[in-house]
Amino acid sequence: MKRILALMIMFAFLISTVYAQEATKKTLGGSQKLPPPSSEVKKDEATKKTLTETKTTTKTTTSVQKSAKAKKPIKGRIASLTGLFMGGDGKVSKDQAVSLAEKGDPIVFVVGDGKKAKIYFVYNTDGTFGGKNLAKYANNKFVGIIGKTSTKNGINFFIAEMIESMD
Repeated sequence: MKRILALMIMFAFLISTVYAQEATKKTLGGSQKLPPPSSEVKKDEATKKTLTETKTTTKTTTSVQKSAKAKKPIKGRIASLTGLFMGGDGKVSKDQAVSLAEKGDPIVFVVGDGKKAKIYFVYNTDGTFGGKNLAKYANNKFVGIIGKTSTKNGINFFIAEMIESMD
């Protein structure tokens, strides 16, 4: 009885493996038979190569156009996180911001005003904290940052690709 059961399981496994291989061939295109060599085929191959090169060139041009399109910066201001939490507006001068950043006090990016303002911790693309880079722009009224924003556990993060003055 056990032998019959084992044979049935092996048979089912064999059938499922064969069907899986056939499905993979259909999905990936399977193997294609090559036509017999002749002079007409060689002409067609040259034409196919030219068409393939043209398609590749077109795709490359399209991707260049997409990357040439500039992203719009998010506009905000530079502030000291400690200054914001102690009841102030967080505004600091460039010298104050640089010294605070060197001490480890977080310099943040604030978008909006009042209760609707969002505070972003800014990181560089290499994963380092961007407070020292932000401190350089503390004297500017408005700063623009290009990059990706995300929110995790209620904390807003900004991965900055570029920081620029918007005055």
